[in-house]
Amino acid sequence: MPNPTVWNVVLDAGADTDIVLAADFPVTGRNEGGFADLAPGLNLDCALWQTVAPVRDPGTDALGEAYLEPWLSEVAASGRKVRAVMGYCAGSVFAGVLAEKIAAQQGTAPRVVVFDPELVDVPTVHLQFGRVIGNMTTVLTAEEIEELTGTAERLVAKSDIAPAEFAAGLYAAFRPIGSAALRRAGLDEDYAGELVALVGSFMSYLATAAGLDPRPGWQRATVITSASERSGLNRMRATPGIAPIEVADEQRFEVEHRDLLRTPEVTATVAGVLAAQPGAGA
Repeated sequence: MPNPTVWNVVLDAGADTDIVLAADFPVTGRNEGGFADLAPGLNLDCALWQTVAPVRDPGTDALGEAYLEPWLSEVAASGRKVRAVMGYCAGSVFAGVLAEKIAAQQGTAPRVVVFDPELVDVPTVHLQFGRVIGNMTTVLTAEEIEELTGTAERLVAKSDIAPAEFAAGLYAAFRPIGSAALRRAGLDEDYAGELVALVGSFMSYLATAAGLDPRPGWQRATVITSASERSGLNRMRATPGIAPIEVADEQRFEVEHRDLLRTPEVTATVAGVLAAQPGAGA
């Protein structure tokens, strides 16, 4: 099989090896560590593939389980066994669901390792959109930032708004403002369009995750939990109305959420989980 197109090969170990999959939405310049930071210390004897999020508009494109199909199809076409599925933050939703579908597809359940897993809700989308705006303060004017944050506040004040509707509304507000700001900063039309579409893809990624139920997959998972109160199981346990999340094992580390994937002690723990024999633990 040629190189995958909807997965990024973080680590290659030959065409006949197993695969470890990782679900995340990495972008250039983010301050969180990524699976490329984690990979070197895992000492894997197999490949590591990371999701490439499809280009989607949350206001017009169909999301839901169809969003997963290109990832699943390419794994199946490879003919290779998936040894484990990992996920970071909202990517943990996809990891849980992919693990269950792959277990049915290949007949054996892959290990599941998730880092600060999040059930995506309106506050999650709001927080992540705020981070997007925060990363664009060098190109957005104070008035544009105020308009975008004001739109987000008006939308989030609707008591019945769903995460997908919220994400679509945020992107609809962002698209013309972001396009104008990037062009004003000197980017050509095509590149500015790609960056704006990337925000739409991120909002679609979150909106899709909000509609999936990863909890069956998480029941078999090793969870890596940070010290950040607003992340992962820490936040969900402190949020009224969220039922207890059942997991197979939890390992806690006194590091910030952003540093989980680049902390040596975390890497060593995950390497041990991935190297364990089938049936030993999660």
